Parts: sequence; structure tokens; C-alpha cells
Amino acid sequence: MSNWDAFQEEWDQSGDHLLPKVSIIIPTLNSAPLIASTLETLLEQDYPDYEIIVIDAASKDRTMEVVKSLRDNRVKVYSVSSYSRYEMLNKGITHAEGEYLNFLFPGDFYLHQKTLRTMIRLAQENENPSMVYCGTVLRAREKPARILYRKLTLNLLRSGRQPTSLQSCWFKSDVFKRLGMFDTGLQQRGGLDLMCRIMLNGTLKSASTNRVFTDYDLRAVTQDMVVRHFWETMQIVNRYFGFGATLVWLCRQKDIGRYLKLWRKSLKAAFTGK
Repeated sequence: MSNWDAFQEEWDQSGDHLLPKVSIIIPTLNSAPLIASTLETLLEQDYPDYEIIVIDAASKDRTMEVVKSLRDNRVKVYSVSSYSRYEMLNKGITHAEGEYLNFLFPGDFYLHQKTLRTMIRLAQENENPSMVYCGTVLRAREKPARILYRKLTLNLLRSGRQPTSLQSCWFKSDVFKRLGMFDTGLQQRGGLDLMCRIMLNGTLKSASTNRVFTDYDLRAVTQDMVVRHFWETMQIVNRYFGFGATLVWLCRQKDIGRYLKLWRKSLKAAFTGK
């Protein structure tokens, strides 16, 4: 390490006592092949005070064996009887001790050892807003990876789009006390719903960087997921922006085309075996 690098590292750590605790919440269900890589990147973080809360839905594979094999007191495990994404995140929130909360899923990970340090410093430089976020890499199995980062505005939310993935957001814990928890009636678009509540509150602030610090595994997209994404987005746009905005959103949708494409693909496979 050069003298400059040593000085910079010492400078980075000089204010460690001022950095708040962060909680990272991860729901799992039969996630043994993916959870190890996610936890390993978290445990390598150059950050003085954070906890990892794993909420497991009675996994039948080696998920819990993998988690417990890490033997790290920063990793805390809680159990639920069945998998429900936002109910599990809400349970994690009730156990979280951090001032800022982040949500990951097995297969997602941080791209840099200073991800937490950078994002919390960003929060401190902006008077500790209710939400800070960064860019994310979106990985899909059949498509090239792409980067998602947009400025958070009401017009963006009105169009049914998020500025980044939920995994790339850090929320102040009091947001959930002031605005309520994730909507457990949703399966996919809880992040959009929460961001709408934050923006429409009028008093809550956000800050962001276009630097990319998270890798989001989109996994396989099914017909049911496309349909669910479509209906939940329409429900949220109507809930927060009204019928007129919903009609505008509906006219611009690509989900219908995505669904038809998946349907044609499955139909072809059924008849040709390919």
C-alpha cells in the first residue's frame, strides 16, 4: 500500500464513530445455491457497524446450514412458516436495529467493499434524508446486463417506473414508522408503492448517486410474473395518481407485449418440444 493509499484509508476511517448502524434484510426460501455469494460480499464490507437479518421461510434445502456455517455475530436469523416477500421484509424491519435499512434477495450483492460506507456518507452529506439510492446492474438470463439509474420524480413514479431497484435503496428506519410498512397485498411492486408514499408525503427527502454499487439478479421471468407486475403497477398508479394517470400509463404499456411474447414462446415449446 502506498503512502497516499494509507493516508486515504486512515482519512476514510477517521469518522467511523459517526457512522450509524445499518441493517440489511434478506428473505430466503430454499436459497442455498445463491445465499452464500450474497452474504460473502456483505461480510466483506468496510463498514464499522452493521447487521444482516435473514428471514427464512422454512427452507428444506441447505440454506440455513450455509448461513449458520458463517459463524458471524453480525448475521441474525429469524423464521417464518411460509414465504411472503413483503411480510418477511416487514418482519425484518421489526427486528432491525439500524438507522438505515437495505433489502437484498439471494443472488444479489454489493459490487464494492465500500458500498455501505459510500452510501451512508452520501446520506450524511445530504442531512440524513429518508432515502438514498445508487445505480444497479440488472442481470437477466437471456438478455445483456444493463444499468438502471434515474432521478426520482413524481412523473417517474406516475409512469409506473422506479429510479433504481429496491436493492439499491437505503431507507431511514423512521420512514416505516411514519408511513407504514411494505404493502403485504403486493408480490412484486412493494418498492414502487413505498417510493410513492415517500414522494407524496412532501416532507421526506432523498439523495442519490449515479455510481453503480449493487448487482440485481432478475432471475427467470415467467408469464405469471409479467401479469402480476402489470396489475400491481396499474393498481399503484391508480391508488396514488388517479384514474386519468392510470389511463395514460395503460396506453404506454409494454407488459402486454411481453406477456404475448412469453405466451407464444411457451405455446411453440408445447407443440414443437423446443
